[in-house]
Amino acid sequence: MIDEGSQRLHRALNYPYAWPGACYLFRDGSPAAVHDRAAARDGRTPVLAYGSNKAPEQLRRKFWDAGHREEIFVEQCRVAGWDVVHSAHIARYGAIPAALHEAHGVTASVAVTWLSEAQLEVMDASEGAARNYGRVTVTGTVTLADGTTIETAETYRTKHGPVHLRGEVVAHADIDADGRTGPVARTEELLRQIHAVFDPMRPFEAFVHALIDDAAYRVRVTERLKIGL
Repeated sequence: MIDEGSQRLHRALNYPYAWPGACYLFRDGSPAAVHDRAAARDGRTPVLAYGSNKAPEQLRRKFWDAGHREEIFVEQCRVAGWDVVHSAHIARYGAIPAALHEAHGVTASVAVTWLSEAQLEVMDASEGAARNYGRVTVTGTVTLADGTTIETAETYRTKHGPVHLRGEVVAHADIDADGRTGPVARTEELLRQIHAVFDPMRPFEAFVHALIDDAAYRVRVTERLKIGL
């Protein structure tokens, strides 16, 4: 059994977590096969899931573990004109979350979660609406896995801006995209860089635990992250 400390480090360092890399139905707390995509979309709102919200692990935390047992269709897609980068803030669980960033010539491979009204309320609350992220409508071509296209979808945009490395926006290395030209990094790599700049005398794992446990410390690190690396 994994101890609590290891679980905390996993959640901070391994964001945005593993996902099947293809369409699936989140059912009974686990991924399942999708047999009727049209029915799974029917009456639902398409919401771009470009970070952890496409991962079963995160959906389990946000929905299943909280008692929301309605199934969710997670559909692989490609979105043109956007990239997935790192948001310039630290989440309460110690990760540097993802951000959707306009990027001409880039096409990102992400997902759409098809949510009911009740699920949308849960997602709004989990994204810290009006605090860290705001829900907005994105226009542009979203191409679903079966070739169907939709011209608008809901998504969550960071209120903190993207992380910059030597003046360039840092794309997320764990999210596939075509057409990128700037720097890329994983969550742990960026956390290690901010650790080296902000608090190098503290052991790295202790630094991560401090981000989780000390809200004031987390705010100070977030403010330093906004300056860039």
